[in-house]
Amino acid sequence: MRRAIALALAAPLALVAGCLTLGPRSEPARWYVLEAEASAPGSTRPPMPVLGVGPVRLPAYLDRPEIVTRAGPARVEVASADRWAAPLDVLFTGVLAEDLRAAVPAREVLGWPWPVSASPEWSVSVEVLRFEGEPDGSAVLEARWAVRRGGALAKQGVTTARERGAAPGVAATVAALSRAIGALARDIAAAVGASRGDAPRGTP
Repeated sequence: MRRAIALALAAPLALVAGCLTLGPRSEPARWYVLEAEASAPGSTRPPMPVLGVGPVRLPAYLDRPEIVTRAGPARVEVASADRWAAPLDVLFTGVLAEDLRAAVPAREVLGWPWPVSASPEWSVSVEVLRFEGEPDGSAVLEARWAVRRGGALAKQGVTTARERGAAPGVAATVAALSRAIGALARDIAAAVGASRGDAPRGTP
């Protein structure tokens, strides 16, 4: 009798274990980073000593580890396996700082928050409105930015950058997003240069 009861109890447990074993497995995560441009045009004037970059503010729907893709006018898709290797605002700020280091140029670039005792004379803040890929591998960046000198507003503007992807897929989209940050850096660098009285390269 005891053996019959044990067998009766073991059968459902074995069935459940088999279902768990044969059930779908989650897809392994793929991790991505943004990359600065290899080079960028600079100015003919001597580099400014320090440039502060930040804060960079992202919309709430982008404040997540998963990569977001635009799927329609009012719809986005959140990837389950494709993720940023660090917080997106950190990656964005780092790439923007490196692009600006070459484009402004500046001897030192400080990321937000910087020490009060080392507050830079020039700084730029960015509010990101859109920063996402599209199904064809292209990327869109919309951002408002402000350049300040000594805390006073020097220039402000809006950048809309659309970069075509080399091919459909997340890797191409991430590369296009990186290039879009480069376009933003060029707009900001031009504003800083105008405020400082920089002449474009090649100008006598």
